[in-house]
Amino acid sequence: MAYYGGDYSDSDYYDQWRKRKYESSCILEFDGCCKGNPGRGGAGAVLRSEDGDFVLRLWEGVGDTTSNAAEYRAVILGLKYALEYDFEHICVQGDSMIVCKQIPGEWQVRNENLAMLCEEARQFMDQFVSFEIEHIHREYNSEADALANKGLYLKDGEVEQEFR
Repeated sequence: MAYYGGDYSDSDYYDQWRKRKYESSCILEFDGCCKGNPGRGGAGAVLRSEDGDFVLRLWEGVGDTTSNAAEYRAVILGLKYALEYDFEHICVQGDSMIVCKQIPGEWQVRNENLAMLCEEARQFMDQFVSFEIEHIHREYNSEADALANKGLYLKDGEVEQEFR
């Protein structure tokens, strides 16, 4: 099957089409949760196109962790997939003030584990042409929160996703 001058299998064709379908800007909504602190954790992320249309929902099991580490795992999960989908510009939204302030360097990271996660998030951040992160109220983050709760039932590192 020919597509933009190249030959692709049906699966490759669909993947290429899906990636090109979206513009280069996206919105990432993220949330992490923890049953007990520390306790079993989950991470959730929603990728939306620039106009707000749903592109991808993700949830991941994060094993025994803290609530702040689960929040970091959620933003890292979303950033990783946004890059995989070839988004170049991203607006990140989450209800974790600590993550929203530490990633851009507005607040110091004092915990060693969080410092490693923050550094990983910054490495993904640096791969975007433009990066914006903002704190939102919890009531506006309910979809990512529901996905994080689904992540509680997955093994550490196991990711599930739902496409548009």
